[in-house]
Amino acid sequence: MNIRNATPADAPTIAEMVDLAGEGIPRYLWRTRARPGESVVEAGLRHTSAIEGEFSFTHGRVHTHNGQVVGVCQAFDLDSVRDRDEINNCCGVIRGLVELEAMATGTWYVNALATAKNVRRRGVARALLADSVRRAEALGLRQVSLIVSSDNRPAKAMYDSLGFRFEAQRVAERFPEQGHGGEWILMLANTSELVDVLPAQFAPSLPASETPVLAAAQAKRRAAVGREALAVGT
Repeated sequence: MNIRNATPADAPTIAEMVDLAGEGIPRYLWRTRARPGESVVEAGLRHTSAIEGEFSFTHGRVHTHNGQVVGVCQAFDLDSVRDRDEINNCCGVIRGLVELEAMATGTWYVNALATAKNVRRRGVARALLADSVRRAEALGLRQVSLIVSSDNRPAKAMYDSLGFRFEAQRVAERFPEQGHGGEWILMLANTSELVDVLPAQFAPSLPASETPVLAAAQAKRRAAVGREALAVGT
């Protein structure tokens, strides 16, 4: 079992798996954000190859087996990536998702978690989630958040079993790429409780400086906290 940081070379696989985990939302966004003459696939690859943005490979950890990527987890400190004013400019299809994300500020956000079909139910998703939770712990984030479709029962059951709790929901608006209907459900769990229930043998504790991306996120969070403290003191 090998979990490592994603690289630009992983971008095509990340795009495929992120779209799978995102119930078609990523493909919809890539289509609407495609440049003139750019296909959806090309737009997705551009976003996952980028250094910044919610789909960037820099937020990814990949699980490999025999040299092949069999699982992907994209997660980040929500406050370091999302623009708090984004809800005012987003389209109707993703408005509910953005509203739910706005309720999860200050958390470690699991943007996408997906595994290849041939390795499902073998602990790959749990190992990636355990790894991600320990990154949240290294940053000092007390809660982990995610959004799941109410129609994606296997994923919802796994999160329920790990102690994620219901926080809020929004109706999933219809769009051509939609994989499921139902509602989008925001779920939260305490980082400390997840550390206790997830398989620690697959994800040892990580120092905050384990990667430049993680260190940069921590520095950005500290700077934001410092600005808030200064504002309170003036």
